[in-house]
Amino acid sequence: MRTTITDYLKLDKPIVIFDLETTGLTTGEDRIIEIAYEKILPSGEIVAECRRINPGRSIPADSSRINGIYDDDVKDEPSFTKLSYELWSAFEGVDVGGFNVLGFDLPFLRGEFSSVGKSFDFSQKKVLDAKILYHKVVPRDNFAPRNLSAAYKLYCGKQHVTAHTGAGDVRVTVEILEKLLEKHPEFRSWDTIMELNGQKKLLESAKTEHAPLVTGSATGTLF
Repeated sequence: MRTTITDYLKLDKPIVIFDLETTGLTTGEDRIIEIAYEKILPSGEIVAECRRINPGRSIPADSSRINGIYDDDVKDEPSFTKLSYELWSAFEGVDVGGFNVLGFDLPFLRGEFSSVGKSFDFSQKKVLDAKILYHKVVPRDNFAPRNLSAAYKLYCGKQHVTAHTGAGDVRVTVEILEKLLEKHPEFRSWDTIMELNGQKKLLESAKTEHAPLVTGSATGTLF
């Protein structure tokens, strides 16, 4: 499998586009139960991986309703501690990306690595956050979401039928990034991307529009 991302954006090293499914949203308290990623090589070739993780605690019902992962699904899976060396190796010497990784996934992963005594300093990595780019070009509308499913519909013309599955969210994010880079030449510069990553307004909109909405059996994403 190959991506067109490298046709538009030069990679000096591999970039890992990843997504986490977790027991909740609180860094340092909640735990990862699934991590999926596509490692994009400078050639454009993709190496994909998805791992389930036993959080060592019961998964809240609200979380399971969102991501479809239940206690029985992870009871025989390894803990983060047991997978930490493998995951550290996957994220060592690479840049990173995803959808709202600056607002959620990167800080959350840093917290998990901290629990095993490792300092995951992503400030030294280039970060390709599709949600930052998407929010830059699509104005906020209080009556319409600016989430992953909305971005996929806008840029790829498809319904995101695998929402809140790690591998599904990663695949959709890569497709969105391909279209963003194709349609917006201004995003083909790492200098521009990193400057946008530092804009407080964009960072705040990505964070606040990520809040989960769970009402009974209905699930979705606020805004």
